[in-house]
Amino acid sequence: MVNENSTTPETIDALTEAEEAEKRERANRPMIDHLPDAIERDDLGRLVLNAAPGEKLIIERWATILPGRPWLDTKTYTIMTIDEATGVVRLWDDDLQRNASTNYISGVKAGYRFKVPTRKGMQIGKKKRGRPKKNPTDAPSLEVAKPTTDGPKKRGRPAGSKNRDGAVIAAEKKAKIEKKRAKKARGGK
Repeated sequence: MVNENSTTPETIDALTEAEEAEKRERANRPMIDHLPDAIERDDLGRLVLNAAPGEKLIIERWATILPGRPWLDTKTYTIMTIDEATGVVRLWDDDLQRNASTNYISGVKAGYRFKVPTRKGMQIGKKKRGRPKKNPTDAPSLEVAKPTTDGPKKRGRPAGSKNRDGAVIAAEKKAKIEKKRAKKARGGK
């Protein structure tokens, strides 16, 4: 008969691997401790969400039914609707571009953390790929001096750079016609 509580090298290795995997996941977890809480209690002791539809909401989720309560994810959502009576919040997932929902009353009981981003462009979750958006509020604007021209700048050779006198043009045209007549008289094509 085998004792279920015995510690074999295989079980010890499995436990240490699980602990190391959990440490790696916690190292990847974004820090949101400095952000203000999105949920507070009102005068009657009820939980109230301090955000309005159209605003961003950061939710940090934990697995409550797994041993050790491992961290699942931290995402940024845009609030669509809030039902204060039931606590149901319809959300838009900014990373996956789809609808989501949560309940801030039961979520707090489950250990979820609800935070409000402080900066307008703050994003927790997947990094957006591609060129970053320009944010004119972060950098001072530099005015570029426009060149003084009569009209919009055009491409190609500047107008008037190859102008010739009318007499020169007429003389060249007359010489070209004479050359064609001479060639035709000789019988050339």
